[in-house]
Formats: sequence, structure tokens, C-alpha cells
Amino acid sequence: MPTNEEEMVVEIFLPIEEQEFQSVADEQIFFQSYFSIYPMVMTRVTGNFTEQSQIKYWELFEYLNRNSLEQRTPVFVEYKRTPANNTYVEMSVGI
Repeated sequence: MPTNEEEMVVEIFLPIEEQEFQSVADEQIFFQSYFSIYPMVMTRVTGNFTEQSQIKYWELFEYLNRNSLEQRTPVFVEYKRTPANNTYVEMSVGI
């Protein structure tokens, strides 16, 4: 569950095509192979990401609370494109 702490640890999941990578000085990078999570609750951001991402983020947790669901993963944020080349963002959490 999100908190109002000033500092937050964030995990970012990105596809890696390279066989090797190097971290920037003072940066901690940990590699984990791809995995699948089921079931998940997902929402989509199609408009102003800066404004809508905060709204959608809290909507996910309100949905979990309303339906007595337990969060089992961090929130995943994926940038995607439609076949018409429009960008959108999917935000999901494993339950």
C-alpha cells in the first residue's frame, strides 16, 4: 500500500536486449529475469500522463480496498503503443 513518506524505493522493469550492462556510479541495478503474474488488476492512462497517472494509481488501491483484495506485487507501469501508433500507459498490480 502506498505511503506518504518523502522517499520511496522504486523498481523499474524494462526489457533488456543487451547481454551485458553497466551501472552508473552510485546507482544500484539488480537484474531479474522476466516473469508472469496472474491475476492482476489493471488500469490504463490515455490522456495527460502527469495528471492522470496519480488519479489512476489511487484508483487501483481504492479498487483493491473496495473488493477486499490483497496487493501481492509492486505497481507495474508499462508504456505501450496502439496499432495506430498512439501511446498509452498500463498500470497494474498483482493480487
